Amino acid sequence: MSGFATVLLLVATTTFAQVDTPPPTITSLVSSNGQQVIGFTPYPAANVVRLLASTNLADGFYTVTNGTSTNFTWFVPNPGPNAFYRLEIQPLTTNAQLATIALNRLAYGPTPKLLDELVYSNDPQAIQDWVNGQLAPDTIVENAANSHNGINEIEAKFATAATYISNTATEGPGTAHINDLRAWFVLHAVGADRQLLEVLSQFCENHFVTQYSKTYNYFTSFYNGVGNARERIAAELERREMERWRQVLLDPDGTFLDLLTVSAESPAMIIYLDTVNSRADGTRIPNENYARELLELFTMGVDNGYDQDDIVALSYAWAGWSVEMVETGDWNNPHAAKATTKLNAGDSSTAYTNLVGPWVLNFKNSRYRNTNIVVFPGKMVPARYGEPWVSKTYSDGTPGSYELDIPGRSGTAAMQSGYDALNHLANLPFTEEFISVKLCRLLVHDDFHHGYDFTDEEESPEEALVKQCMLAWENSVPKGKLRPVLSTIVNSELFHSQYTAFQKVKTPLEFAVSAIRALRFSTNNAAPDSFTADTDGYSISGATNQISATPSSAPLSRMGGMYLFERADPDGYPESSGGWISAGTLAERLRFAQSICIAIGQSGKTDAGNANIVDPVAFLQNRLPDTDWKDADKVADLFIGMLYPGEGQANLTQYRAAAVNFLNTSDSGTSSPFANLTVSTTANSTYDNRVRGLVGMLFTYQRFQEQ
Repeated sequence: MSGFATVLLLVATTTFAQVDTPPPTITSLVSSNGQQVIGFTPYPAANVVRLLASTNLADGFYTVTNGTSTNFTWFVPNPGPNAFYRLEIQPLTTNAQLATIALNRLAYGPTPKLLDELVYSNDPQAIQDWVNGQLAPDTIVENAANSHNGINEIEAKFATAATYISNTATEGPGTAHINDLRAWFVLHAVGADRQLLEVLSQFCENHFVTQYSKTYNYFTSFYNGVGNARERIAAELERREMERWRQVLLDPDGTFLDLLTVSAESPAMIIYLDTVNSRADGTRIPNENYARELLELFTMGVDNGYDQDDIVALSYAWAGWSVEMVETGDWNNPHAAKATTKLNAGDSSTAYTNLVGPWVLNFKNSRYRNTNIVVFPGKMVPARYGEPWVSKTYSDGTPGSYELDIPGRSGTAAMQSGYDALNHLANLPFTEEFISVKLCRLLVHDDFHHGYDFTDEEESPEEALVKQCMLAWENSVPKGKLRPVLSTIVNSELFHSQYTAFQKVKTPLEFAVSAIRALRFSTNNAAPDSFTADTDGYSISGATNQISATPSSAPLSRMGGMYLFERADPDGYPESSGGWISAGTLAERLRFAQSICIAIGQSGKTDAGNANIVDPVAFLQNRLPDTDWKDADKVADLFIGMLYPGEGQANLTQYRAAAVNFLNTSDSGTSSPFANLTVSTTANSTYDNRVRGLVGMLFTYQRFQEQ
């Protein structure tokens, strides 16, 4: 052995919360072929890595200047006498680290404009202001519709809750199909200023799962063979619940109970989990599907404080919750009678195809059984929750008891039984824990779980954060306010930690949208359709000429079967990487990434849809002086900086070397200096192809799959 390794204890700091980052460690030290090969552990966001040596510790250390660092290994040729070694790491600035964490978790990835404002400006107040704005989206003036013509065009197709959707309408409100709604959602994810609102809107849709095709199939019995009303009604019901969730998220006092109530009242949910025809009158047994998923997936969590008897008991509270076509003026009255206004006054038919009115929530009290309902009888909050939960009174007045007693009711008053259940479930400790864990998985990392013993002295950082979220939930007024819980997560040490950054894999939606956003730079002051990267929305989620629930050619479909508003299982699409990463789905990600960089009209462009556009030459010409347009190093640095802003240069040496080499190599693999090419924006020119190929390559690297 020709040397000994020591470790420099260097900890990155943050202005929000001090995070103890384990120091880098020298893991191996061997002599090979006349050089020292020194391996060391990766260090997040390492901007500069220096190797120090000392032949005599009393004399201190000096910088090793004749070595190179590649892939967490330092090579020292002709090392000379035996020496002690240690590493010195200069991390990326705290502002840059924090900003990129926030942009990847509270948004669908960075944009050049946001990087300029939050990362490259090195202004910590700008980062804090942006985060505060995302937590209070009602304070942000939304400009998305002014930056893409497609948003207004799609919104013009949507009806309102009170609007009757004609059987034969072909234009105007009420003509939107499911792919219009999908495209609308994608366009907001790409261009919205209220990015956290978009992230949380997808969270709500994925948590309170409904399925477009289930609603479509339900309306087939009413409209089969009559225009395409059932497709448009099914899409409108999905749109309606989304709009209501967004209203809650925009409300400073919006609570989880509010979100839960939107879901329970949604005709799409009532149809999806089969409450629509559930009856308890006479000797009938009500359908248990909604009661089961309400406990298991929407509030308390799997096997968390309830049993099968509770599911059976709770199902009686939802008997009679159904849907109906009512008169236009009654759209907000769940006790209204069926519509009687006829589409064709001269036609005596009372079939729905000859009636006018919107489809809405409707309580059919004749299906309800007037009986006492007892849920969670005798059950007590488990001791693991500790205070304040074990001593609280929840319903029956007994400290720690969460038994729910719903009195017998009849007539229209019976609908209140369902609301009693929602009010009780929304703020139980089981629900507070379950939803807090899901939000932490969404915004921090995947390794949170249920069942923490909050009285245990050995408290992990994850357990501590979940408890802090529950306390924020518990102590807010009104109880269960969303913003204090979200603020607790965003201001936590775990959220700011370098070691939890980039530990999550992007879903197909996050990957596709972040790729567009990464190089989406306005060439005309954010005017519509003036961006160097853009999409029409449909080309990511489903083509305009497809009304299929599962458009197989859409990139989201190919990258893992992610159909917006069409999850068949009520557990939602997975948040963790295991549900998205396989050889096949990775191949489709690479296919998408490379295809969006191909110029329109060139071979392979249609693989990702012609309307998914990235123009990297236009981008670099707007970001670099013309003297740098043929400088391989500066062009490589530009795109690496845009796509990997959360990593320091020292961790990107391989990416950078590969990028520079790519720019200086012809398609046939021979040397072709980038500096000798003629700058051109013409499709299929050597320069344009070379730059497009570089960006396509960088999109496919592992780091861009992570957030």
